Amino acid sequence: MVGSRAPEVHDLAPSRRSQRERREGTIAKLVDAAIASLLEVGYANTSVSEVCRRAGVSHGGLFRHFGTMLDLLMAASDEVGRRQVAAIEDRLQHAAASDEPLITMLHVVRDASRAPINEVFHELIVAARRDPALHRALSAFGANYANTIWQSVSRMPGAERFPPDVLAVVVSSVLLLFDGEALTRNVHAVPELEDARMKMLERLVKTLVVSSTAAAPSAAKRAASGAGKSRGGKAC
Repeated sequence: MVGSRAPEVHDLAPSRRSQRERREGTIAKLVDAAIASLLEVGYANTSVSEVCRRAGVSHGGLFRHFGTMLDLLMAASDEVGRRQVAAIEDRLQHAAASDEPLITMLHVVRDASRAPINEVFHELIVAARRDPALHRALSAFGANYANTIWQSVSRMPGAERFPPDVLAVVVSSVLLLFDGEALTRNVHAVPELEDARMKMLERLVKTLVVSSTAAAPSAAKRAASGAGKSRGGKAC
C-alpha cells in the first residue's frame, strides 16, 4: 500500500524478558515442579534430580534460587497455601447472605481439605516426624496458615456475631478434623460415617449459633447497666 511503512525486523521480534522476569519464571517452574513431584511420587522421591527434570532446570539453576531443598519445599508449601486460601476466601465471600456462616465454613474447609493439592501438606507433615529441620519450618508455616484461614472466616458476612476466641477455636478444630479425615480416607473411606459426621457438626454449630445469639442481648444489658451506674455514681 502506498505510503505505508514496511515492518522492520526488530518490530516483529518478540520482546526480550528482563532478568527479573526470567528469574521469576525459573522460580515458578521449580515451585510447580516440586508441587507436582510431591503429589505424584511423594516426599521420599522428590529429589533435586526429580524436580530439576520436571522443571527443565539444571541443579545449579535450582541452587541459584534456593539455598537448600528445604527452602524449595517451603516455597512450594507457601504456594499451595496461597492457592488454598484464595479458593477458601472466594467461596466464603460469595456465600449467600442468608447462609449460616459457620455451616458454610464447615463445607468450604472440608472441600479444601479434600482438594488434591492439599496432599502436599500431608506428604510434608508425615515426613516432618523424622526431620527436625522440616518440622521446625512446617510448625511456623502451619500456625500462619491456620491464622490466615481464621481471618478469612472472620471477614465473611455474619461472622461478626461470634466472639473472636470462639471463632478461632471452631476454625482450628474444624481444620484439624477435616485434614485428618482427608488423610485417612485415602486408605479407609467410609462415606456414610463422613456424611453423619458432617450432619453432627452442623447440629453442634447451630447450637453454638443459638447460644451466641442468646448471649449477645445479655452482654449488651450488662454493658448498659454498668454504663448507667458509672453515670449515676455509687448506689446507696
